[in-house]
Amino acid sequence: MRLAVLSDIHGNLEKLAEGGKILRDADAIIVCGDISRHGDLKEIKEVISELKEINPAIFAIPGNMDGKDSINILEELGVNIHGKQIEVKGIKFAGCGGSTKTPFGTPFELDEDFIYNCLKNNLNEPEKTVVVCHNPPYKTKTDRTIFGMHVGSKKLRNLIEDKQPVAFLCGHIHESANIDFLGKTLILNPGPFRRGGIGIVEIDEENVSGRIERV
Repeated sequence: MRLAVLSDIHGNLEKLAEGGKILRDADAIIVCGDISRHGDLKEIKEVISELKEINPAIFAIPGNMDGKDSINILEELGVNIHGKQIEVKGIKFAGCGGSTKTPFGTPFELDEDFIYNCLKNNLNEPEKTVVVCHNPPYKTKTDRTIFGMHVGSKKLRNLIEDKQPVAFLCGHIHESANIDFLGKTLILNPGPFRRGGIGIVEIDEENVSGRIERV
């Protein structure tokens, strides 16, 4: 299975033409949140609808900028995996959107325990599951701010180390587009799509690999 991973679109699809072939050739597009700039529900609908024209196999979660009401829009469009688990071609996807608390009081911030439990409750077969979460795990290559501080979730790191899902796909920290591993689990933050970042994850029966393309 090949996944094309997007995050932090923030209403900007200027890179869609350049990235169209990658998105079209994927078995599924995974959107890791922050679809809109400021929780504009119409913008979220427009972005997802435009992506669906390229590849109808889309699964998405909201980010901290999208607001809680965005879950209803994603449900309406048939792409939501926030708070649930789905299965495609033998691979399961478990999602949780929003983020832990930020200094900025953004529209969709959640308690760290809530995010942890939301994902843990949907990890009944972690060895077959890809986790989709806007928030990155703590002290990895995917959670470092421009000032060098690690701001990811410690509880998410604990969850990954304990459960070892196939992959953990995230976003949120724009300057930390990168790939890492915690044990066998691939961690990938593609960086903002509005800056051309697309993650590509390949999963087969024995291996998982990832890379980040710039378009």
